[in-house]
Amino acid sequence: MTGLLEIRERLRDVVGKYEIYFIAGVKFALGLMIFFLINSQMGYMERLTHPAVSLLLALVCTFLPVNIMVFFAGVLVLAHLSALSLEVCVIGLCLFLLLFFLYGKFASHNGYLVILTPVLCFFKVPQVMPVASGLMREPISYLSLICGTVAYYYIEGVKQNIVNFTSMEETEGTAKFTAALKMLTGNREMYLISAAFLVTSLLVYLIRRQSVNYAWRIALFMGNLVQIIILLTGYVLLGMPEKIFWVIVGTLGSVAISLILEFFFYNLDYSRVERVQFEDDEYYYFVKAIPKVYVARKDKRVKQITPRKKTTVNRRKLAEELDIDQDMLD
Repeated sequence: MTGLLEIRERLRDVVGKYEIYFIAGVKFALGLMIFFLINSQMGYMERLTHPAVSLLLALVCTFLPVNIMVFFAGVLVLAHLSALSLEVCVIGLCLFLLLFFLYGKFASHNGYLVILTPVLCFFKVPQVMPVASGLMREPISYLSLICGTVAYYYIEGVKQNIVNFTSMEETEGTAKFTAALKMLTGNREMYLISAAFLVTSLLVYLIRRQSVNYAWRIALFMGNLVQIIILLTGYVLLGMPEKIFWVIVGTLGSVAISLILEFFFYNLDYSRVERVQFEDDEYYYFVKAIPKVYVARKDKRVKQITPRKKTTVNRRKLAEELDIDQDMLD
């Protein structure tokens, strides 16, 4: 355990020292991933599917706020939708404008959550997001999860129903509008995921805010337990048993990620709990203090010992300084 704590402190020191480069690297990797996934999964506008497009957008986002990455991702999706069908693009534009309004108004500081949610949905393990959000963020961050979830399921719905938009004649614009709206409003899996995320993130937040011992540990296990129960029950009722395997895998991954977050951000020593009470003119305070688990770095200091130099003193100069006869020094 001591070795892990020392590694944690070294990582903190390295990240703190090179924070600018670390954040830039994370933005680049995340941007490259999200833009590549959009182009590879949609690809309706062939000119945008070239790897250089994803690389260029990722490089630009490296030096800009993360919300710019969110904006570019939305524009890229709409560009692909416009090449597929104007009606689908219009519905997507209205949807994204609504999501951008909710996100910009209430949860603009959670850009990473908006990007990571559809990425993890693509890899079929989105269960990590609500638990991590409940541990690290405020309840309003749930809106960021919803924005990412709805955007993903809209893109996925278009991909699954692409025949309906390519086989219709150009004069059947109303039918395309109706099909796009039904694809969005009738997606029961999206509603299930949104409800599970809401309950999980709020439950985790409420538990980890309590003053009980091991609050984070209890919160992450209870959150994952409730989430897996909701998702398993929901998929069984929806007649989608093929999703159960990925629910289990995602929950196990969520537990692992949550424990890592606890280790780095909330590792407390409950064996040394202290309770303090004091008062002022208006209130009486009862304080519970729990020290963090911390390993001090060992500073190794090497002291160089050099032999003392031998110095010779001239007898005549010494006699002059002492104002005595030189023969007295014999």
